[in-house]
Amino acid sequence: MKRFIKILSVVSFGAMICACNGEQLDIEGETMPDPGPEVIPEATLTLSQTEVTIGGSLYDQGETTLQTNQTVFNATSSASWAEPQIEGKILKIVAKEANDTGKERTATVTVVAGKDDNTATATLTVKQGLRDAESEKAVLKLEKPEVSFGSADGQSESVAFETNKPDNMSVAIEAGGEAWLKAEIQESAVVLSVLSANETTEIRKTVVTVTAGEGDNTASATISVSQSVSVPEGIAIGALYEGGMIVQIADDNTWVKIISLTESKEVWSTETIVTGLENNNDDGEGNTEILKALPNYASGAYPAAKFCVDLGDGWYMPSRKEWLVVADNTREQQEVINTYLTAYGGGILDFGSYYWVSNEKSDTQANCVRLKDKGQAQFNKSGARPVRGMKKIMISAE
Repeated sequence: MKRFIKILSVVSFGAMICACNGEQLDIEGETMPDPGPEVIPEATLTLSQTEVTIGGSLYDQGETTLQTNQTVFNATSSASWAEPQIEGKILKIVAKEANDTGKERTATVTVVAGKDDNTATATLTVKQGLRDAESEKAVLKLEKPEVSFGSADGQSESVAFETNKPDNMSVAIEAGGEAWLKAEIQESAVVLSVLSANETTEIRKTVVTVTAGEGDNTASATISVSQSVSVPEGIAIGALYEGGMIVQIADDNTWVKIISLTESKEVWSTETIVTGLENNNDDGEGNTEILKALPNYASGAYPAAKFCVDLGDGWYMPSRKEWLVVADNTREQQEVINTYLTAYGGGILDFGSYYWVSNEKSDTQANCVRLKDKGQAQFNKSGARPVRGMKKIMISAE
């Protein structure tokens, strides 16, 4: 009897293992049944309402709820004036035209739920009443809320709008902006024109307010407009030079140092060893060559340095002292420096963040410099921080 109980216990324990880990086990020569392919439920779709009525004004709308077991939907309309919009499982019908036909009109919206061969279809009848121009609420929608111009004069851009009050439109420029910007209504667009070049060291900014309607029945929207500064040319701090931005110029103009237009957030190292890149070393290029020579560099143990090297020939991770020079040369004009970087298609510098440099403190910590105030700190090498490449380029003295 005791032997029989022990055998049962072993079998029960084996069954428990099978139930817990979900794997297929052989018990006394028998195999657990294969559950077979996953069964995908047949798509279903019904609408909480199969008919909606909307007002006759532009942007009037109605809605219905999609009752379905699917997550992918598509909706099409039989009429251009009825635009279907799906938000989650809510189907909205928005009037894209006012109804000035003199009679009620009807459209059909077809909704498809699911994908491939597993779909379900439902239809919604949409009725639009007549427009009442006297009482309808003013509506205004702009194509975009922001416009950015370069530094030159003579530029222009149109921002299209839609409104149910096209005969009562006005535009106003924020105080001060009218000195360099003109805004006017032309047909169904606000036309913005730059009147003068921006020769200052600050980005010009203003706000244009567009209003539709009159009296107590108006709708307004704004456009934020900016004009960048003129970028420096030739050999100057902030100028574009051979794919980077100049941040240092030799006293005798025989060389410049540039930083990369882009940056990355990387860890300094994935291994804890002393590389020998002492704290006061100012040779970023030499430091980077030392890191490249380490056994595990090729396998990705030094991501911050690798980002810099991968920028191309001559690029390296700057030293602590080199990055302090960058801080000296840029921190008094942070906004304009970032304007230059943006104009060149790059990414802005985060002057408030600590950037990795190629000097280390110990086997686990490396140095960082903050550009806005030349702040210096040490952080764990395994933490991700921003890094930019640097390159020294020899030039001819003029």
